[in-house]
Amino acid sequence: MFRKYSIWLIATQLLIFILSLITYHSINLLTYINVSFIVGFLYLLLSLTVFVVNKGFFDVVFASFQHVFSRMTDKDRRPLSKLITFRYNYLFVTGSITLIIMLCALVIYYK
Repeated sequence: MFRKYSIWLIATQLLIFILSLITYHSINLLTYINVSFIVGFLYLLLSLTVFVVNKGFFDVVFASFQHVFSRMTDKDRRPLSKLITFRYNYLFVTGSITLIIMLCALVIYYK
């Protein structure tokens, strides 16, 4: 379990450095802070969106759209929470750790 989180975290840090090079054409503390904030926030946003969908919040709306726009029988309809099987744990933990590292870098930058 720890190994998968480590792989996700290392891949995210590599992504941050690559995006810093592509966007700013240099790597310094300020560019790292900017890019890591965006990447960490996107990871958290995506993981929380998948969490809400998996808990069944949009099942009623999805079933209504299926009923109106589809000619499926009731047996063939599946709720949205059963269709999306993506695990959000890795994105949530990686996004949180990335934002914590970004906050530490921000403290170092302003000292």
